Amino acid sequence: MAPKKRRVAAAQDVPAPQDTPAPKRRVGRPPGEASTIVNVRLPLTLVAQLDRYLDRLERQTGLKANRGMIARRALAFFLASHVTKHAPDCEG
Repeated sequence: MAPKKRRVAAAQDVPAPQDTPAPKRRVGRPPGEASTIVNVRLPLTLVAQLDRYLDRLERQTGLKANRGMIARRALAFFLASHVTKHAPDCEG
């Protein structure tokens, strides 16, 4: 029995290395407090409002922001404003 022929891949064009390497994108969780991902379904009208706010914020400050950043800040402010002195913590 004749041995099976192996398929040989054609040589691929490899671009020449550049003088300056491309900046590496950071991976993993951002530094700081431990976090997790929470998926939330939002109505399209609310997402549109959020996007308009992000556009306005970018024009005013020149800084880039994203939906997640704004949602985290809004939730933190909401929870902080709804803390009462007499309500026990629900941790536990």
